[in-house]
Amino acid sequence: MTGKGQTMMRATVLLLSFLAVTGCMDTVVKTLGPQNDERVKVVPDTLRFQAEDMDNVHDTRVWSLSMSTVKAKVLHRTFVHHGIARITIQDNAGDTLYNRVLLQYDLDDVTLAGQAGTWTVTLELFGARGNVDFTIKNKP
Repeated sequence: MTGKGQTMMRATVLLLSFLAVTGCMDTVVKTLGPQNDERVKVVPDTLRFQAEDMDNVHDTRVWSLSMSTVKAKVLHRTFVHHGIARITIQDNAGDTLYNRVLLQYDLDDVTLAGQAGTWTVTLELFGARGNVDFTIKNKP
């Protein structure tokens, strides 16, 4: 192959590499907003959160939840097909009882045992696409 042919080949490889990398990257970073029909309900011993039609959402939500028990059930009805959605639950003492990435649509899970009182629930979204729907409620 001549020098000119090698230069063309390198340029083509570089262009294809650039297109492959940038084709997978989302350029518009979004936060949760009205387009996601975000709904949250927090009452003693129960928290439910829902958001729909997420498209490259990077955001965080934090709630305080009054829990009368030492364990909680976490019901996942989330479908995030791209990116990450993670829930972290800390008890009244600040101990982490639950730290999971939402991967399964129909998963019922349980936190570790902790201290009753005011719990902190954190939802973190990193490039999330899809729908988030989870419920946390006391486990007698």
